[in-house]
Amino acid sequence: MTTSIVAGPGDTWGVPGPQFLWLYFGLAAVAIIGVLIWRRSYTGGPSLRNARDLTPTQAALINGDRRLAVYSSLAALRAAGSIESDKRGYLRQVAPPPTGASELDRVVHALTLNGITTTGALTHANARSILDRTESELTQAGWILDEQGRRAVRTGSLVVFAVVALGIARIFAGVANDKPVTNLVLLMIPVVIAAFALLAVPRVTSSGKKILNKMRRDARHLAPSQKPSWATYGPQAAALSVAVFGVGAFWLADPAFAAEAELQRNIAQTGTGYFGSGSSSSSSDSSGSSCSSGSSCSGGSSCGGGGGCGG
Repeated sequence: MTTSIVAGPGDTWGVPGPQFLWLYFGLAAVAIIGVLIWRRSYTGGPSLRNARDLTPTQAALINGDRRLAVYSSLAALRAAGSIESDKRGYLRQVAPPPTGASELDRVVHALTLNGITTTGALTHANARSILDRTESELTQAGWILDEQGRRAVRTGSLVVFAVVALGIARIFAGVANDKPVTNLVLLMIPVVIAAFALLAVPRVTSSGKKILNKMRRDARHLAPSQKPSWATYGPQAAALSVAVFGVGAFWLADPAFAAEAELQRNIAQTGTGYFGSGSSSSSSDSSGSSCSSGSSCSGGSSCGGGGGCGG
């Protein structure tokens, strides 16, 4: 013989508390899982099956930011003996750029003709133009998300916030109807946490992180822990070392130049230094406790009577 929950004349919104708890739990679960699946289409990125390794400039933009990309170019130019730095932090040309230099390498090298600081090179219009274009290419390829894309992903959290709003409305209605709402409040805690957590959208897609990790594995001989010689591996390897392992690689390879060029500021400002290679059950327990005999929050009502801390 089965028993059904029948709404009593005093039930909030005509729905008994225990029944609303289960309905709310199901709605929240569907909303959160649905949003996670939906945002995966944005943050997953492309397949790595046919993906080619990125250039040092691209890898640096994924691993850190524009500052790291410029420092990656400085590593290539420094390893080739193309530039030097004075004690005031100004970079100057001493030789032509190396063979196979990237577009950013050549631009940074040209900017050092009459002396320029690393910050000056970073903010120069020519360098910004290249970095803008490179970031756009990475976005179109699906390795990173631009601000517009991240805002679009954040809109998914509105669905979960709508579920939160429904719970808040039920709480106020339950209180006004002199019904216990303790279990509903407890159930809403993980939902609220999930809603705010969904506002955080990564800049780098899952595929972007994977290809960067692959490049680190392939270039493990260039890791700072291996103390690679840039003179042995060449300018492009030096650029790649800084791009995938961070500016800390520059410090270990050429500490004097790094100090003069004020690279330490990069670690402090961006953190791109040395790279060292239960809600559902709680909700169920809460709703389940509403139906246990002698529940402290039953408000004198049985589970079938519409109490049960669900408003």
